[in-house]
Parts: sequence; C-alpha cells; structure tokens
Amino acid sequence: MAAQAAVTFNTIVYSPNGVTGNVAVWANRSSSFGTGFTYFKEDFSPSTKGGQVKMLFSLDVPIVAATDTGFVAAGTVLRRSTVQLSCWLAADSTSAERTDVYNRLKDLVLSAPVSNGVQNLDPTY
Repeated sequence: MAAQAAVTFNTIVYSPNGVTGNVAVWANRSSSFGTGFTYFKEDFSPSTKGGQVKMLFSLDVPIVAATDTGFVAAGTVLRRSTVQLSCWLAADSTSAERTDVYNRLKDLVLSAPVSNGVQNLDPTY
C-alpha cells in the first residue's frame, strides 16, 4: 500500500486529507471560500474470491463567485465539474498486464476524443 502524499494536477496541489476505510481523500483549500475547496478521492476495493480489484478515482472542481454581485454572494457555487474514472482489474493480472492497461489509460486521457469532449464539449460523430 502506498503512503498518501500530495499530488499535483495542472499546478494545483492536493494535500493528503486522510483515509477512511477504502477511501483516500486529498484536498486543495487554496480558495478563500470553503465552497471553493476541491477534492480528489480514490476508492479502492480489494478483490473478493479471485474477482476484480475495483478503483474509483474522482475529482470535484467547483467554480465559486469571487465577489458579491447583484445576483450572487461571494462564495456561492456557480457551477461544478466532476470527473470519475473507474478501473476494474483482474486480481490475478500480471504486472505487465496492469502496466499495459495503465499505458493505454494515459493515452486515452491524451486522445483526441477525450480532449475534444472535455475541452470543447465536442463529441465524436
């Protein structure tokens, strides 16, 4: 089991926020408002009876109003983006097989369909 340490996504540092059961949580609390705190979670469920190891990674990114306006108060959540990544790996998979899946996953995130979908809200047709 890896020790929980800070992780950085796009220059945003997420600090360890503890582990409860199978869920590790990291937090970035650089926002002036608690509603603007952003979290990264890893939910890891070990295999039972030779089945699959289940992992769910999630990233929550709220966008909050920085100042009061005539419509909303500072700190109000204006919108939220959430990313969830599920991985189900055979408990008896080899290191080479898991490395292959990991490398495909890296390429998936860097692929045109993911880039177009996330950055441009432009699905493949």
